[in-house]
Amino acid sequence: MDFILEIAKTAWAEFNYSRSLEDNLVVLKTEMQELSSRQSDIKNALNTVEVMQAKKPKGEVSLWLENVEKITREVTKIEEDSRKAMTYFSLSRLALGKLVVEKIEEVVKLKEKGPKSEGLLADLLPESGSMPMVKLVGGMTAEKNLQRIWESLMDDEIRIIGVHGMGGVGKTTIMTHIYNRIKSSGLFGIAIWVTVSNDSNIRRLQNGIAREIGLELSNEDNEMRRSMKLFEALKRRGKFVIILDDMWKPFPLEKVGIPEGNAYKIVLTTRSKNVCRGMQCQKKFEVKVLSREEAWELFKARLGANMVLSLEVERIANLVTEECGGLALGIITVAGAMREKDDIREWRNALEELKCSTMEIEGMDDQVFPILKFSYDRLKSERIRSCFLYCALFPEDYVLHEKVLIKYWIVDGLIDDMGDWEKEQDKGHTILNGLIDVCMLVRKYEGCIVMHDLIRDLGIGIIRKSHRFVVKAGMGIRGSIGGEEFTEEIEKISLMRNEIEMLSGQPNCPKLTTLLLQENPLSSNISHEFFNRMNSLRVLDLSNTGIEYLPESVSNLENLHILLLNGCKRLREVPSLAKQKRLRLLDLSHTGIKEVPHGTECLIHLNELHVSSAEEWVACNSLLLPDSIVMLTMQRCELSSLCCLSRLQHLRTCNIQFCSMKWLLPIGDDITIMSLLSIESLFLMDLPNFRGLCERVLLPGSFACLKLLEIRKCPVLKNLMSLELFRHLQCLEYISITRCIEMEEVIGGEEAMVEGGDNNNTILLPNLKELYLGNLWKLESVCKPVLICPSLINIAIMSCHRLKKIPLSLGNSTSYVVGNVVGSKDWWDALEWDDPNTKSLLQPFFKEGHGMKRKAQDVASTSSRQ
Repeated sequence: MDFILEIAKTAWAEFNYSRSLEDNLVVLKTEMQELSSRQSDIKNALNTVEVMQAKKPKGEVSLWLENVEKITREVTKIEEDSRKAMTYFSLSRLALGKLVVEKIEEVVKLKEKGPKSEGLLADLLPESGSMPMVKLVGGMTAEKNLQRIWESLMDDEIRIIGVHGMGGVGKTTIMTHIYNRIKSSGLFGIAIWVTVSNDSNIRRLQNGIAREIGLELSNEDNEMRRSMKLFEALKRRGKFVIILDDMWKPFPLEKVGIPEGNAYKIVLTTRSKNVCRGMQCQKKFEVKVLSREEAWELFKARLGANMVLSLEVERIANLVTEECGGLALGIITVAGAMREKDDIREWRNALEELKCSTMEIEGMDDQVFPILKFSYDRLKSERIRSCFLYCALFPEDYVLHEKVLIKYWIVDGLIDDMGDWEKEQDKGHTILNGLIDVCMLVRKYEGCIVMHDLIRDLGIGIIRKSHRFVVKAGMGIRGSIGGEEFTEEIEKISLMRNEIEMLSGQPNCPKLTTLLLQENPLSSNISHEFFNRMNSLRVLDLSNTGIEYLPESVSNLENLHILLLNGCKRLREVPSLAKQKRLRLLDLSHTGIKEVPHGTECLIHLNELHVSSAEEWVACNSLLLPDSIVMLTMQRCELSSLCCLSRLQHLRTCNIQFCSMKWLLPIGDDITIMSLLSIESLFLMDLPNFRGLCERVLLPGSFACLKLLEIRKCPVLKNLMSLELFRHLQCLEYISITRCIEMEEVIGGEEAMVEGGDNNNTILLPNLKELYLGNLWKLESVCKPVLICPSLINIAIMSCHRLKKIPLSLGNSTSYVVGNVVGSKDWWDALEWDDPNTKSLLQPFFKEGHGMKRKAQDVASTSSRQ
């Protein structure tokens, strides 16, 4: 009877869900309107207060806003589904009725938890650090210039300072020293550095300043409102200094949004004294070329301290220095080209070349460019010169990732095909380092390089004479582009960072190897036949464009090596890639595609694959991967498992995020062989169903090369791997496991202990340098054996309140360890230790609390394409 009653209750409930669907949809819509209004109020308050106080939202505020966005999408989907439920008592209608009631409850709870208008913001937004220090060149003259500029900054009556001089004379170097002195002095609230460049406008200048102070302006198109927001944000910062490096034309400060008043200082560098006049500089300083003595000292320093010149060579070297005309950049580049040269015949030839060299390029200084071209001519081979010229395809002041640039060089044929991707990259790094050594390129940050704007101008001038390149990057080109830019002799075209709406026609470009079109709207898309006559094309970059589809003609690009579509959020599908047998890099990250292109499994030379959706999950359950894959990134993918992953014996980096997979290596996969022999970096994050590396035992040798392991936000993961597998991970350098709320044990299982011996009671991890465990609320054990980690230098254990034992022995290398251990005092006192020395070592790093704060650098970025 009770059973029948329960059935009746269930049936009645479902009937009510269905019958009340329309009424409940109205209620849901009303509740959502109120929630959206609350969301709008919070955002408006944030925008106002954030600008006024230069702070960032609290984490709980950001999370609430994310949850509102999420439920808004879900409710929109429910409303769409409700229109499709045509039958009154259809199953979909019953399910919808129940779902609507659940969503009403969720919306009401979100409204109740909504943050108050006060207390929305927390810590100050981050400021940039000091700039890499470049040695000040020019002896006493440069020191005097630096001191005079500094004294003017300290003068309360002076607001705008101009520093002018010819290109390459050392203005930026002086200002780098000024910037770092401002940062360390504490005399100003903030110091802001913006490189202005030749193609800048007010919008770009505003963006540069806003980026430095953490102000979001990307969603604001109105120039006046942008100016007002920037004005208020700067004004609230108190005293500040803005350094505008490399200005080519004056800008009205009030239009930019820079407040008036002598508390706010502006220092600008420019090649033109007229710009100083136009900016109404109250103090103007000219940076002049070096004296003969200063030039000679700089030249000798750049040759190297170990360089000993004979008297005759030294005489000629002095004459070579004089030919540089006191220009610091010229002296540095020429000295770099002559480093380690001791043959007097080479020096005589160098002097003759400098005397005879000419650069007939309109708008270029006829004294500067012959000096710079000398260094270009002295590059060892035509291939290295071509690698240098390739860098000029990118806009002025563009920061190039070294790894990306080298990939371009390789696939464009500028580096010999060695049949080994790693060897080719090594050759590329050798060429790159050589160009840096002779000052043709500059390393801006670790892994990133830039071209000095004069050096880039030199490259553009050489390119222009060859008639084989078209370089119109960042020039504000609008509308449609077709045959006029694409001629039969062209080999490389760069039209990136423009306002191009459409690519039209069917250009005949049989020699074209590189086509850079990234960061253009392309909202009117590409003509279907556009790529039909580009049979030599190797590099196609359409990243961060507004394209909705790729024309079928892309399928015929059989020589294509690199296809970049990342950031194309409107892109819904990609035609078959089955013919692209030579494709090495395919980037489909942050696109709108719903499934991986047909033919991906045929890409037998594919080294890198990046797949992720900007909105929905990409269907990848039937995805087959070629075993040539070296780097794999999959985000927001419908992925129960990765078929054949164990057979990817060349895979080195694997990054999987926001996917539905349960096991990295599924049951049906071939585990009779050692799996993932070459993998070095493994990042598994935001995987709601992930349960472990493999359901079965893997053969010894699997994961043997693994160095970096990061696991984050895997809420059902209880233990990561077996003890047997863990014993073989001798290359591990970094382990981070955080926010896995169900994890009870990192390394699962026990092995039989050997009587009379300790071999199985310990695990040696000779290379482990960093260990992080955080927000593992159910973690009771790391592993049963003691971990001997003689190389450990960073350790953090936070919010692991059930952890009973820290099984670490740090050997003798204890003086270099730094740590951060956070938990309750009772927890710390109750911890068991296998090595008392470890407790003594970590005692100074213990802090009573509950938060999670990682002190070490986030290495997850190493999984990016760069």
